Amino acid sequence: MYHFTNVSFANIYRKPSFHSEVDTQTILWEKLEVSEKIESFLHVRTEDGYDGWINEHQISCCHEPQAEWTMVTVLHSHILQRPKENSFSLRQIGAGTRLPVLETQGEWKKILLPDENTGWIHNNALVPMPELNRDNFVKIAQQFLGTTYVWGGKTSFGLDCSGFVQLLFHLFGKPVRRDAWMQFEDARPVSNDPLVAQSGDLYFFTESKDKITHVGIALGNGKIIHAQGMVHINSLQESDPDFSPQLLKDLAAVKSYF
Repeated sequence: MYHFTNVSFANIYRKPSFHSEVDTQTILWEKLEVSEKIESFLHVRTEDGYDGWINEHQISCCHEPQAEWTMVTVLHSHILQRPKENSFSLRQIGAGTRLPVLETQGEWKKILLPDENTGWIHNNALVPMPELNRDNFVKIAQQFLGTTYVWGGKTSFGLDCSGFVQLLFHLFGKPVRRDAWMQFEDARPVSNDPLVAQSGDLYFFTESKDKITHVGIALGNGKIIHAQGMVHINSLQESDPDFSPQLLKDLAAVKSYF
């Protein structure tokens, strides 16, 4: 038996309290290693290596399904009670959520949930991803424009800067560590010149010169798409109307996973 996240997404808190700071999130069907319980909170480790506290009402304990798994590739969808568009919703779900499939009926797939209930999702939410290349990567990134910035967020319901990068690579099947400084460590060096960055490279920023505090995705020609307030586009080129002098000032390096 394992513990799995049983809600669309749940906050992972630094301390066993809803009043504590949120460090990251966990999503539906993410496996959690439980080590301790204090009142209604469990100390867990997430699949991407984060330790923290989650409320017990947001997880379920069950056997890991021996099933075909599929992934949600649209920004938002629903698992419904029945295979009908007007059926009640059992879960809202976001891009990157992996789901175990029990059966297929026409354009619908029957999904098992961690609490052992079942529901249905339309195939429109499960469109196969294109191959991972620079062009496809930035095309998918631009689908998130307007998504609200949420500290600790790693879902299409709300993202922080590194959660945005991690989620995008996850959609393409590439595991990437959670925090900006971790991504800075793992990506290969490219340049310190922002105009050298190609589409899909990563811009890293620092406010204190000794710690990476922000990351964004290069679109080429000095453009960057990043989660800051919301997912939007800025430029690191002074001649552009969306130029951000602060981003240029804080730029630490261009790196890449490509």
